[in-house]
Amino acid sequence: MRQAKRSSRAISDAERSRLRGLRKQIDAEKDEIIAEARKQKAAHDAAVARLRDVMQLLCAERGRQGLSLADMQLRTGIARSALSRLESDSGANPTLATITRYAEALGKELQILLADKAHGAPA
Repeated sequence: MRQAKRSSRAISDAERSRLRGLRKQIDAEKDEIIAEARKQKAAHDAAVARLRDVMQLLCAERGRQGLSLADMQLRTGIARSALSRLESDSGANPTLATITRYAEALGKELQILLADKAHGAPA
């Protein structure tokens, strides 16, 4: 097994001081960076959950129309195994393009609504 070679070089006092300052800056901003990352992840997770909800509605519509996954494969061009994952896997992350293809195969149109966020109840 090969081992990586380590190299080292002498660091000047000025560079050591600069690195120490950078570490302090990172430590000072760390909590803010983590909080922002958590906020972004929560927003992403909420968006993915909405897409999964739409996928569940489409799956129910497929059932109402009496269509099998094989039928949907023919209509969408999406592999049956991928369709099955989209419908049943809670970790699935469908794209808007995929959901649109699925909806069109059912004779439906995907519409996206842009609305103002509610900022709490009026006073």
